[in-house]
Amino acid sequence: MGSGRQACVRLAISQSGLVTLGQLPGVGWSRDALCKQAALGEWDLLLPGVYRMRGAPPSWHQSLRAACLWGGEGTAASHTSAGALHGFSGCSPGEVHIVTTKNPARLPVWVKAHRVPSAPPGIFPVLGIPVIPAWRLLIDLGSVLGKEQVERPLDDALRRGLVSLPQLQWALDAHGRSRHRGTGVLRSLIEARGAAGKRYVPPESELEAHLYKLVESSDLPEAERQFAIWDGTKDRRLDLAFVRQRLAVEVDGYWSHSDRAAWQDDRNRDNALMGRGWRTLRFTWDDLVGRPDGVLAAIRDSLFQNEP
Repeated sequence: MGSGRQACVRLAISQSGLVTLGQLPGVGWSRDALCKQAALGEWDLLLPGVYRMRGAPPSWHQSLRAACLWGGEGTAASHTSAGALHGFSGCSPGEVHIVTTKNPARLPVWVKAHRVPSAPPGIFPVLGIPVIPAWRLLIDLGSVLGKEQVERPLDDALRRGLVSLPQLQWALDAHGRSRHRGTGVLRSLIEARGAAGKRYVPPESELEAHLYKLVESSDLPEAERQFAIWDGTKDRRLDLAFVRQRLAVEVDGYWSHSDRAAWQDDRNRDNALMGRGWRTLRFTWDDLVGRPDGVLAAIRDSLFQNEP
């Protein structure tokens, strides 16, 4: 095997089994040589100018990387594809979305290319694939997903510190004159999170999100998310607290306790809070999803019992 071909193979291995015609001069191999090898079945033409090495297993990651290699500089994973790379809740590998300045007319239908006049700022690599930043992603998601579906990655990004409400407001103002459908979806979500000038506390899990949505859409008194309290030994955070009534509401997922020590720590905390006049209610996923009315009734009864 010639040195140019060896270098091409090494490059392809580093790129999920892919190489582009434009990369060949850099490794000392020719376009004609690659095309001859492709005719022999050593390489497959995956996208215009993008070849896959024989034996490289196909995958979503490879398809997304191929689309970005096709577009070159200024092309990046976007929409739900970028959400999956960011690891956002509600975004799973599946469709191949990119933003690109190139004309996508020759691309197959499995590549969902969104043409833009200029490359979005802040593109950075994730697992070797260029991806748009979180603030731009949240705008784009609103153009392909419903409002409730955008809430999950939005809260995920806020919780992980990848975006802030002021940064997102800036992004919306910057795109305010565009006809991008996603700006309207994101704007409504941001306005809801900045209501009444209160500091917004994103849920730390899907289970918490269900609890917050259920309680905050009911007629129950106002409660505080992630309320900090000293239990006598250390600071604790309660999932939801009705502070005046001294009622803590906690959610327990099946994954919550990785060991007996963690389970015991929760019980010690509950006992310590009880000694300070607090009561604790605990609910599971089945409670919140399958018996929401029962959850609200239990909270309402406890609040009434705690009234002076």
